[in-house]
Amino acid sequence: MPGTTVDLSFLSKQVQTLVDETRHLRKEVADVRSLTLQAFEFSRRVERRQSELRDDLEVTIKMEFGGGFANIQTSIDGSLGRIEGKFNELADRVDAIERKP
Repeated sequence: MPGTTVDLSFLSKQVQTLVDETRHLRKEVADVRSLTLQAFEFSRRVERRQSELRDDLEVTIKMEFGGGFANIQTSIDGSLGRIEGKFNELADRVDAIERKP
C-alpha cells in the first residue's frame, strides 16, 4: 500500500456514507422502540379487556344460575303447597272419620 494515495474527497464520501448509515440505524432503532411501546400498550389493553370480560362473564353466569334457581324454587314451592294442601285435606278426612261414632 505504500504507493496508494488517499485524497480528501474519498474520505469525505466515506464519512458521508457512515453518517447516512448512522441516521438510518437511528431511525430503525426509533421505529423498533415505537413498535415495542405500541406492543406493550396493546398487551396492557388486552389484559384490561380480558379482566372486563371475566367480570362480565361472572355476572352473566350468576344471573343465569340465579334465574334458573329462582324458577326451580318457585316450582318447588308450588309443588310443596299443593302437597301440603292434599295432606291437610287428608288430615281433615281422618279427623272427620275419627269423630264419627
